[in-house]
Amino acid sequence: MSAVAKNVDLDLMQTAALGDAILPELDKLRELDPIHWSEASHAWLITRHADVMRGFSGQLPLSNQRLPSLQLQAIPPAEWPQRIPNLVKYVPQWIVSIDPPAHTRQRKLMVKAFNKKVVESVRPYVRQRVEYLMQHAEQQRELEFVEGIARQLPGAVILRLMGLSEEYIPNLKGWANSFQAGLSSARPQPEWLELAERAMVEMNEVFIKAIEERRREPREDLITELLHATEEGESLSLDEMVAALSLLLVAGHDTTHNSMTLGVLALHRKPGAWNHMRAHPERMLESVNELMRISAMSAAQARVSTQDFQWHDKLIKRGDIVFLMQAAGNRDPRVYSHPNELHFGQDNTRDLTFAPGLHHCVGHLLAKMQLTEFFSALVQRFDRAEVLDDVLEFQPQIVFRGLYQLNVRFHPRAQ
Repeated sequence: MSAVAKNVDLDLMQTAALGDAILPELDKLRELDPIHWSEASHAWLITRHADVMRGFSGQLPLSNQRLPSLQLQAIPPAEWPQRIPNLVKYVPQWIVSIDPPAHTRQRKLMVKAFNKKVVESVRPYVRQRVEYLMQHAEQQRELEFVEGIARQLPGAVILRLMGLSEEYIPNLKGWANSFQAGLSSARPQPEWLELAERAMVEMNEVFIKAIEERRREPREDLITELLHATEEGESLSLDEMVAALSLLLVAGHDTTHNSMTLGVLALHRKPGAWNHMRAHPERMLESVNELMRISAMSAAQARVSTQDFQWHDKLIKRGDIVFLMQAAGNRDPRVYSHPNELHFGQDNTRDLTFAPGLHHCVGHLLAKMQLTEFFSALVQRFDRAEVLDDVLEFQPQIVFRGLYQLNVRFHPRAQ
């Protein structure tokens, strides 16, 4: 490590305080010390695109399975049965918390249930919901975007996919914020874990009841698809289904609503991009991919080293936590011609947003479909969305970045 690199570090616990200022800090690390041991974060920070991609590939001794026990360490293990029994039981069964071969089996079953046909079946509903939200934005002109618009689309869509009532939309904010703080921050606090535990208890009550109903009376929804998914005689157990549904409900709407929010913020910062998207509706998916890259909603994925190994000139030790920093890799000038600006037309085929490799996001088709439908309607309906906040309040998690609120004034197109 160079003398300069020794003076550069990043405390991932400061994600909320740093906000978007975390991005240039990651840029510095990528150029000075791309395989960086962070004393402040007690973890390795991997920041170059090629290295992040290799970390996702499964070629290195990096494990997801060892993460849950580390995530829960803020509470003494002896107290887990009393304080967080559901987190202890279900989080290790999440598809993002397991390694092959268990991961391979569960992923095949989930992909069968969460297939393109299922996703396309809700596109008409997405368009209907988007139109309703566009009308609401036009009537209100000024509103708080996160809860007033962003959560209302993917929240309603994931509930509809599951065959659950929209009456649960008001619950999603609390469930998602509790999960993200407790399980997606660099070092969660004990009270955050207890909030996540309570959220999981509430969700599980809904899921178990719904599963029992689908056993008696199958429907055309995701829960029924999960019940019936089989692969070589294998199917998901009840506990695996409950775990999968809690992850899908939170990740399935929270990441998308954060992408919508940060995407609107990115367009506010570069007004010309709005007109480009309107002029090129046939390239909306490319535009959405670029919005996700530059806004860095998907910022990092954590792994645990299962053995000592050399990574370039650094010794990664068994048990070390390794953060694969997608936000840094997605701004690597070795890959992107305009790494630090929103620039439509540059090659995004190696984008890291959905974690390419073994753990490639199961819900990426649903997310992209909703985002393309939303931004297509938004840029056609309005001339711009003006952000009214002088200060942005970011949530404390590093895995998926998001804002607590974004006050916006919509400017309808002149007739």
